[in-house]
Amino acid sequence: MKSTKQVKDERFGFLMTVPAMIFLALLFVFPIIYSFGASFTDYRLVGQRKISFIGLKNYITAFTDPNFFNSVKVTLTITIGALVVEFILALLVAGLIVNIKKGQGFLKTVYLIPMMVAPTVAGLLFRFMLNDDFGLLNVILKSLGIISSNIHWLTDSKIVLASIIYVDSWTTIPFIFLLMYTGLSSVSEDVVESGKIDGANKIQIFFRLQIPIIKPTLIIALVIRFMDVFRIFDSIYVLTKGGPGKASESLSLLIYKTNWNKYNVGYASALSYIMLIFMILVALVIQYIGRDKDEIRTRRRRGR
Repeated sequence: MKSTKQVKDERFGFLMTVPAMIFLALLFVFPIIYSFGASFTDYRLVGQRKISFIGLKNYITAFTDPNFFNSVKVTLTITIGALVVEFILALLVAGLIVNIKKGQGFLKTVYLIPMMVAPTVAGLLFRFMLNDDFGLLNVILKSLGIISSNIHWLTDSKIVLASIIYVDSWTTIPFIFLLMYTGLSSVSEDVVESGKIDGANKIQIFFRLQIPIIKPTLIIALVIRFMDVFRIFDSIYVLTKGGPGKASESLSLLIYKTNWNKYNVGYASALSYIMLIFMILVALVIQYIGRDKDEIRTRRRRGR
């Protein structure tokens, strides 16, 4: 049994956490409940005297709205492109740096610099670098004789998403690299040495021994990065504001415009929850696919 002092300490600890719990409830729980309720209404910020309950109408409207499907297509294109580019490059760089003995600390520091730049600042920087007329990238490519006329990086609907993926990758590859480097550094030297003894070269050791060992880290990084890039907003808003036309209008930007340009809070809330549910489902699928088969077999045997 617990002593009187222990009971008093537990009560005191609980009372001390109450203010923090109330603060968190007001900061996170209340907005979630409020916006969820608003998604079933015709609530607008201006020009409305009475708010009416309309059930699933906002959700049904979303799945018949061409702008919604366009924004989903744009968001998925950016998400898939960014994940492929970021994970391939980050994994290769982490594999190279982890095998370097001298200058490893300097290389890590230099490679992490982009992560220290805020996405909005990076967006402003690249908006000038990718400018159609005086952008630095066009100037460099022209001086090297690679192009003869300016490339419209941010105003051509065919390449604008590639430009956004490039900017987003520049700012976030260091984060993926940091996770991959940490995972690879934790691999025991005995594993590497045993691979060398068996006649495996560095590439075979990397892909057949080290990568499978850090698979849990890869899955965690993939889930975190997916949920982050799928709600991309700041880079697009600074670079293109969804243009040209709606060629780069992501789902987050559509929600922003619906709420603050059209003042349709109810519909914007419904779009937000559709986005949230999709992100949760995809994250669960990624975790399910990335499960350790040996661990599953062990659990099944114990269950028997």
